[in-house]
Amino acid sequence: MLRDMLGVRASALVALRSQFAIVGPGLWLIQILSTALFQMWFFVLVSNFAGDPGAAPAYVALGNAVSSLTYSAVYGVTMSAGAEKHIGTMATIMSTPTRMFYVFLGKGAYQSLIGLFTVAVSLAFASLFFGVDLSGADPLALAAVLLATCFAMVGFGMVIGSVGVYLRSSMVLGSIVLYLGLLLCGVNFPISYLPEWLRPASYIFPLTYGVQAVRDVAAGAGPAEVSGLVWLMLGLGILFFALAYALFIYFERLALKRGSLDMF
Repeated sequence: MLRDMLGVRASALVALRSQFAIVGPGLWLIQILSTALFQMWFFVLVSNFAGDPGAAPAYVALGNAVSSLTYSAVYGVTMSAGAEKHIGTMATIMSTPTRMFYVFLGKGAYQSLIGLFTVAVSLAFASLFFGVDLSGADPLALAAVLLATCFAMVGFGMVIGSVGVYLRSSMVLGSIVLYLGLLLCGVNFPISYLPEWLRPASYIFPLTYGVQAVRDVAAGAGPAEVSGLVWLMLGLGILFFALAYALFIYFERLALKRGSLDMF
């Protein structure tokens, strides 16, 4: 266990150092901030055009602020396996004494920090530019909700990313999940707008509960009022991490059997 935890730490540090190997800190920061701002701005303009009081600009801006977690916590984690294949280091990772799950867990821990930074900046954008009122939000409740959301979403990303150990790339899966989140999770419009047959699919995504919990906190709910959603997300996160652990072992063995470790 100590060896695995050291592997998580080492993987997180390597991810941190390699982040700016190609893209400098300034350009990386511009990319993070501009993506969050312009996505929010685009959907706010769409909501203005639609003129639906159930999906007002402030409603849409807050949903997109929370969904900005997805870029790092889900997509960033999901594409990790594909990135290792792309640069030809997947076989090297498998030769280390640490299980592959823990190597990618370290990458997920690093991506979670980026995700929390992104959502904090996005909430500031939503408040400053798009009329989202966070003055009545309880800071403790908001922090608990964001941490639980990030935890569950990283676990969800690990489940999807495990497929990338075997498949040519998991980036396509990450992109699909990224945009499904905008459609199914109550980000840009209430879930009640979805067809009845499609609504159950929204409850698979941790983002659904995170968006709802942040909306509740923004409306004045305290830690006690959102504790149910927080515990639900923590439970989902534990379930996703356990599933990811099993899937990494399965796809690692399958990749060795089929010789797909270096396939990209």
